[in-house]
Amino acid sequence: MTRKEARDNGFKIIFEYEFQKMGAEDLLALFYDLNPDESKQTQYLNRLVTVTLENRQQIDDMIAKFSKGWSLERISKVRLAALRIGLCEMFFDPDMPDNIAINEAVELAKIYEGEKASSFVNGILSSAYKSRQ
Repeated sequence: MTRKEARDNGFKIIFEYEFQKMGAEDLLALFYDLNPDESKQTQYLNRLVTVTLENRQQIDDMIAKFSKGWSLERISKVRLAALRIGLCEMFFDPDMPDNIAINEAVELAKIYEGEKASSFVNGILSSAYKSRQ
């Protein structure tokens, strides 16, 4: 599984979290049970899901801060999952360049929800990036 595939699968697992409210370990186990072809459990996928969920409150606080006028409840689950993945990679993965984290999260939003979603995700992640400068 490539890093891009792991990120895509991590996005799906983080999306599923909104409906299952299970911990990272249980969500990963469910994913691997439902996807036996993904027999090569990747360290990156496991770490991405675990770190995102462990830091979900801090990540959600950043989303709330940079999505002026939008409550988390108003943000679609797809956009929320893409934002969580992007912010996790930006703030909790020192080996991930910010521009790649932003581009990949924007691409996930575009694939799963369309152009408007990708613009929204890009705006929030860009604001988060600028706040680090």
